[in-house]
Amino acid sequence: MAVFSPSIVAIFFLVACCAHIIRCLRSPLNAIPGPLTAKFTSVILKWHEFHADRTKYIHSLHRKYGPAVRIAPNEVAFASAAAVKEIYCSGGSGYDKTEFYDLFKVYGRRYGFL
Repeated sequence: MAVFSPSIVAIFFLVACCAHIIRCLRSPLNAIPGPLTAKFTSVILKWHEFHADRTKYIHSLHRKYGPAVRIAPNEVAFASAAAVKEIYCSGGSGYDKTEFYDLFKVYGRRYGFL
């Protein structure tokens, strides 16, 4: 079959890789410091999750890059009290939680650490 010839599969793979790289390089998260690999893949983060040392890895990144670190193409870790307050405690911050978190309401108010 001509549809699944190796050259067509290789061209499709090359186009998909180029599109992924271009999308990652145009991301608004590029301004956030972090390892170069975090712009393109989350494999290293998954590796550390699998080996149960994700928190140590992220902590080492915070020591190297500061309080805001890009740890994956679509994921940023924050390590400052101001960021925690902005993300988790403010009602109209734009970081609103889904209805799932309503399960954790205590006396009509969401628990602060969720």
